[in-house]
Amino acid sequence: MGGLTDRVWLRYALLFVLITALVTGAVIAIGSQGGGHLAANRDQLRKACDGALPYDDLQRLVRDARPGELRQHGTMLAPGQESRSLLDCSLSWGGGNGVTVHAEALVSDVPQGMETREILNPGPGGAFTAPGTTGRYGARGAWLVADCQGGLGGRVRPTTDLYVTAKVRDGSAGAAGGADRTTALTGFRTAVHVANTITRAQRCGGPALDPPTQVVPMAGDRTGDSASRSCDWISPSSVPGLRPGAWATRGDAQDSTSLNACTGDWDPDARPNTGVTPQEWQITGVEAASWAGILGRSAYDSYEREGHVPGWGAGEENRLANAGPEDVGAADQVDRVPSYLTHPQLALWARSVCGGRVTYHRVSVLPRLHIPDGETVPLGPARRAALSETAHTLLSRYLGAEDGWPKTAGCHATKVLGEVEEWH
Repeated sequence: MGGLTDRVWLRYALLFVLITALVTGAVIAIGSQGGGHLAANRDQLRKACDGALPYDDLQRLVRDARPGELRQHGTMLAPGQESRSLLDCSLSWGGGNGVTVHAEALVSDVPQGMETREILNPGPGGAFTAPGTTGRYGARGAWLVADCQGGLGGRVRPTTDLYVTAKVRDGSAGAAGGADRTTALTGFRTAVHVANTITRAQRCGGPALDPPTQVVPMAGDRTGDSASRSCDWISPSSVPGLRPGAWATRGDAQDSTSLNACTGDWDPDARPNTGVTPQEWQITGVEAASWAGILGRSAYDSYEREGHVPGWGAGEENRLANAGPEDVGAADQVDRVPSYLTHPQLALWARSVCGGRVTYHRVSVLPRLHIPDGETVPLGPARRAALSETAHTLLSRYLGAEDGWPKTAGCHATKVLGEVEEWH
């Protein structure tokens, strides 16, 4: 009986050892196939992209399940290489997590919308700006422009302008739709870190960019925020010729030394305006913007492609440099404004030196018009002259506003370039 018991016990013992061995083997096999990569992936993050990625901001995205995948090229990594990119680098860890950065020396326009309403409108997918950073975060990630006073190498044509993009992918935030604040801030901080790494390596001189500590959503009601308050000079009391009543202003929140935009609109929802309907040709909207350096060239080129810079379109003689309101609309001629235009407006351009850089300014006045489809409305000399007078007053107030961007930037040596009739 005792021998039988011993044999049963021995069988159970052997079975236990076998099961333990199988389980241990399975655990080892699973670990070797899908884990144990966290330390190596973090080390890869520190070294990837020529060490240009911000480890502290991105380490939360690193995963353990598989080795990180790295693709990188550019003249920063291989001097003498034929590439338009200083750095082009992508690193991913699975689970929808990763980062892609791109940096290039700009020898042409900034590949982003630079017109006034484009600066202020969020676009699809939501967008954020980071105060103190010239750029924005949208559906395709963050972009920024930085200066390299000493000049960027790696290109045949010399340039002092650096363009950086950063797209951060956070799988855990994907279900929210669009960009969230955390991902947007990480994207901006990544782009800034890359820019500072490059400008330091290129011995650009000048101060480094400050990593942003917050982002501001471009969508939603921002009435009363600091950016909008900087545009509060827009009012009928400050700019005669605007429709009387309450106005809502909107300002650019980038707090940039290179870029600024303001819009103002007569507010139909404000209590003082209840029950009031503006008359035809009363000015119910205005725009004002400034662009310095390469942003100025980019904005001017964008408007020029539409024929909306001084010297284009009909009535060129009315848009000569330094033309005053009394010089405009003198001809006894009636113009016609067609119905297909979304925002017919009269714009006025000027050029200054702001912060040591050539800077373009553009203001415009938008009259209220209701034009039946397929028809036109007449614009006679008197109304044309009134629009011109208000546009010149608007430019004067914009350049002289105490809390406005031009005054803060120390703009001087201003030259009025002329008017543009944006209804042709």
